[in-house]
Amino acid sequence: MPAAEAQVPSLDARVDLDVVENDLSAVVQVLRDLSGANIVILEGGDQKVRALKLSDVYWRDALEFAAEIAGCVVDEDKSGVLSISRPKRVTFSYDDIDLREVISSISKLANANIVMGPEVQGIVRVHLSDVPWKDALEGICKTLGYTVVEERRNFYRVVDPVSLEQQKVTRSYQLRYIRPKSVRVPKIESEFIEGGSAPPTGTAAEHFTVLEALRKALSDSGELDFIESQNVIIIRDTSQVQETIQEIIRRLDVEPSQVFIDLKFVSTTNTDLLNLGVDYGDTGPQVSVRGSQIPIALPFTMGAGGFEDAIIASDRGFGPFFGDADVPVISPGPVDRPATIFGALSFNQVQATLRLLQRDQSAEVIQAPKIITLDGNEATIFVGETVRYAEAKSEQGQAGGLQLTVQEASGSPVEIGFQLLVRPNVVPGTRKIQMEVVPKETTLSGTGSSALAPAGFDVFTVGSAGAEGTIALPRTRASTMITQMMLESGQTAVIGGLTTDADTKTVTRVPYISRVPILGELFKFRNEARDRRNLIIFITPTLVHNAQDAEFLLQQELQRRKMRLRDEVEALMEAESPLD
Repeated sequence: MPAAEAQVPSLDARVDLDVVENDLSAVVQVLRDLSGANIVILEGGDQKVRALKLSDVYWRDALEFAAEIAGCVVDEDKSGVLSISRPKRVTFSYDDIDLREVISSISKLANANIVMGPEVQGIVRVHLSDVPWKDALEGICKTLGYTVVEERRNFYRVVDPVSLEQQKVTRSYQLRYIRPKSVRVPKIESEFIEGGSAPPTGTAAEHFTVLEALRKALSDSGELDFIESQNVIIIRDTSQVQETIQEIIRRLDVEPSQVFIDLKFVSTTNTDLLNLGVDYGDTGPQVSVRGSQIPIALPFTMGAGGFEDAIIASDRGFGPFFGDADVPVISPGPVDRPATIFGALSFNQVQATLRLLQRDQSAEVIQAPKIITLDGNEATIFVGETVRYAEAKSEQGQAGGLQLTVQEASGSPVEIGFQLLVRPNVVPGTRKIQMEVVPKETTLSGTGSSALAPAGFDVFTVGSAGAEGTIALPRTRASTMITQMMLESGQTAVIGGLTTDADTKTVTRVPYISRVPILGELFKFRNEARDRRNLIIFITPTLVHNAQDAEFLLQQELQRRKMRLRDEVEALMEAESPLD
C-alpha cells in the first residue's frame, strides 16, 4: 500500500509518497483523504503505479505524477472537481500537412466532437509519439496561433483568439472565505502597532485587493463587478480568461486555519534579607554635654540689714520687712539651697539595638491567557486594570501667593496587568506555525503603604515654604519581549527565562571603636539584601481545523481545571483534618 505522511485534510497539504506496484485508485484514495479534494476516477483506476517515491511535495503534483505513470491524465471542471481518465493516445509523423486534416484525424482517433472555424487555415509539420489526443490537439493549434475552447459534453472548438473577443461569456463566482475588510475594525491598543486601529476609508470593495488582482487577469475588454452584499464576483470575458479566473479563485478561496494559543506568563520575585550586628540608628551613638546654673548674691548682700533682707528668702521663713520682724516674708518655711553643678555628661541619647535577622520572601504571579485567531490575523488580549492618578499644578494667586491645584494627569490612566499581541501564520500544507509574539507585563512598583500613597505609589512634596503639599504618583515596572518563532502544532516553547539580580550591602560602624578586636563587633551593623526577579513565558499554539478540534481543546481545558479543583479540595481537607 502507498505510504504517505500528512496530519489533517488540507487543500494545501504537502505529502510524502512511497508507492510500489499499487493501483492508481489506491494512490488517489490516499491523496483524497489527505487533501479533502473531490477526485473522481472515470477510467484507468486499475492501472498500476509501478514505482513512485516523493518527499514533501504538493499533493496535486503527486497526483499528476501518479496519473502520468499509470498512463492517465487529470482534468478539472468548472466546479473544481478533479477527474481522472485514460484518454486515447496518438502518434503522428507528417511533413507539411494541412492543419484541418490533422485536426480531423485526431477527431476520428479520439472519437471527439471538434468544430473548426472558417478562419482556421495553415500548414504544419507534425511528429508526435504516444501523446494524449487533447494535448496533441492543443499543441498543434497553438503552433499556428489558434486556440481550443472546451464546451460542455465533450465538445471542442478551434478558433482564432481574436474572434473570441466577440464571443464573451458571463460567469459568477461565489466567494466563501475571502471577503473585503470591514470598515469597522476592533481597536487594538498597543505601542507595537502603528495605525492598526484605524479603519479604512471608502467602501470595503475599494480595499479588496483580490479584485485588483482579478482585474489584471482580464482581457482589454473584460468586465468585472462585485456584489458586496452577496460576496459574489461577476465576470464577462472570454472562456480562456474565465478558466484563468476560476483557477485563481480556487487557489485563493480556501478555508483559513485557526490557531489556538495557550500562554503561561510566570513572574517570580525572591527577596533575601540579612541584618546582623548592633544598630545605633541613622545618627549613631550620641553623647551630650550641657552646662548648669550657678546661684550668686550679686547685687544683693543678705543679712546686712538692708531692704533686700525683706524680699530674699531666709532660713527661718520669717525676716524683716522694712524693719518689721513680725511680718511674714515672701517665702515662708524652710528653703533648700541646691549645691552648685558646673556641668553634666549625659548618655541618655545612646540607643543601640542588637539585630540578628534573616528573611526569605518569595512571590509568584501566573497569568494564563488563552486566545484563538485566524491564520494571518493579529489578536490581542489584556488582563488587568486601569489606574487613574492626579498631578499637581502651581499658580500665582491674585494676592501674590502660590496656589496649588490638583487635576488628572495628562498620562492618566495607566494600565497595569498583562497584554499579549500575537500574529500566527500557518505554513501551507504543514502543521508548522510561524508566530510573531509580543507579551508585556506592567506592574506598580512604588513603595507607598499609606492611605495617601497606596501600594505601588510614591509620595512627592510640591510647592515652597508656606504652601507645600504632597501628591502620590504611580511608579510602574514593565517586562516586554518581541520575538518570532516557528513551532509545530501542539509544541511548547519557552520564550522567557530573563533573570534580574539586585544586590544591596550596607555596613554601619562607629569610628575607631569598631576597630577594636572583639569589642568592636558591638559597634558594627551589616545589612545585606538580594532581590531576584525571574520572567518565564511558555507558549503553545495548536491548529484548529474544524469543530471536532475545537471540542477536543475545550474538553481538554475542562479536564485540566477539574483536576486542579480536585487537588485544591484534597489539600484543603488535609489542612483541616486533625493531627494524629
